[in-house]
Amino acid sequence: MQVILFKKIKILGVKKQSQVKIGVILAGGRGTRLGWLGNFLPKSLIPVGQKPMIYYIIRNLHSIGIKKIYILINYKGKLIRDYLKNEPDFKKASFQFIHSQPNLGLAEVISKTEKYIREPFIVILGDDFTLSSQINKLPITKSPKTIVKQAIILEKNRKILSQTCEIYFNKKGQITRAVEKPIKPKASYRGCGLYYFKPQIFDFIKKTAQSDRTGKKEITDTINLVGKEKKASVWLINGINVNINTQDDLTEATKQLFLNGNKYFS
Repeated sequence: MQVILFKKIKILGVKKQSQVKIGVILAGGRGTRLGWLGNFLPKSLIPVGQKPMIYYIIRNLHSIGIKKIYILINYKGKLIRDYLKNEPDFKKASFQFIHSQPNLGLAEVISKTEKYIREPFIVILGDDFTLSSQINKLPITKSPKTIVKQAIILEKNRKILSQTCEIYFNKKGQITRAVEKPIKPKASYRGCGLYYFKPQIFDFIKKTAQSDRTGKKEITDTINLVGKEKKASVWLINGINVNINTQDDLTEATKQLFLNGNKYFS
């Protein structure tokens, strides 16, 4: 078996040109479809290779130049706190933990950070696994109107599209429609669990109706509201993205880490 070796990193003190300094990780989920490990660990602590999912998310935020990270926790949140406190690579990282109630939509969870954030920020879902050289190329836009940029990736697998989110956009890169878990997907691109937001997103979350599908406020519906005002656009990621929900997803992410991890996490 190939072994991925990780160099020590310092989250603070790394010089970056990024204009975005705040990151948010939604790490309150349970890994109910990830086998027996989900009975003992919060989803973001289930390992991909040698490290838990959240490790790679923080490394991606670090590559962007993020200095402060808010982590939304719920299920077995103390385990996440303890892991990050004892992970040697993150000794100088700045984490702030926010408790989130169970059974909330993603938009509602993101809104928990409103009182802390007054500037653009990056959100990564706790089950997002991304390997891409575009991660450190922030989607800073020259348009002051743009409030949202969602990472997207080319997806040829119709089954994966039907389990995630298909994204439609125009020639200007503006999102025209996002469809969560489409029954018959027709788009060529799917959304990733990686977003750039300006603080105005909180106003749109307040206006977001509960989803007919889930009965919760979902971030896809919020993005559609922003898109209607032509203030949402795409952030194309060339690389590998796995939304880890099932054991098959976990196996795929682990395989990709062993095949390609040294390019990004060494």
